[in-house]
Amino acid sequence: MTATTARRQQEDRVALSDARMTTAAIALLVEVGIAGTTLAAVGERAGYSRGLPTYRFGSKAGMLAHIHDTVAADWIARVQAAVGSRIGVEALEQVVDALCGFMAEAPDDLRAMYLLRYGSIDPASEYRANVAKVHNAQRRDAQHWIEAGQAAARISSRVDAGLAAELFCATADGLLYRWLVTPQLPLDKLNRLLRREVRRSLTLARTRAKAPPKMPPAEKHPA
Repeated sequence: MTATTARRQQEDRVALSDARMTTAAIALLVEVGIAGTTLAAVGERAGYSRGLPTYRFGSKAGMLAHIHDTVAADWIARVQAAVGSRIGVEALEQVVDALCGFMAEAPDDLRAMYLLRYGSIDPASEYRANVAKVHNAQRRDAQHWIEAGQAAARISSRVDAGLAAELFCATADGLLYRWLVTPQLPLDKLNRLLRREVRRSLTLARTRAKAPPKMPPAEKHPA
């Protein structure tokens, strides 16, 4: 066995153990919450020693940050694949579709990620910076698509792209939060409504921007 082969096998083992521990941590977060998701419990659930998660992640905060970042990376990859080269309203509509798809296909992953996101507002949270980093990345992507739509004259230049992107991301977060609390929400109807409102608001702004200015009434001259 060559050194290169041995190194690759070791890398494969590390990747496998990371994946199994991530899956175990997500399951525990959904079942028992942040408090019950200990390093030892994750190791046992994944089929390894109790000490391996500590060795790999360093601390519980490090493990929670890893779980959040792993699920967030999957979500961002799904969005990028769905959006492709689209810009403007079409790109945002694809984000809405990708979100609803993720909710249907990986509900436990989303539950775990948002449990960690909302837990990060605790003053004692040690992974808040990880959450903020992902939030900023999501807002930058949305702002880029809106600005590209403006450059292509598909969205009005009067729209504040940064604020519109922030509102779009906040709306998506709010929808997820309400779904987590009430899984019976009619996601298909909400999906269609959100897509329609995104198009209506940005297209309406464009239409208003193109409306011709009103002419002042003609002056009346005495006969």
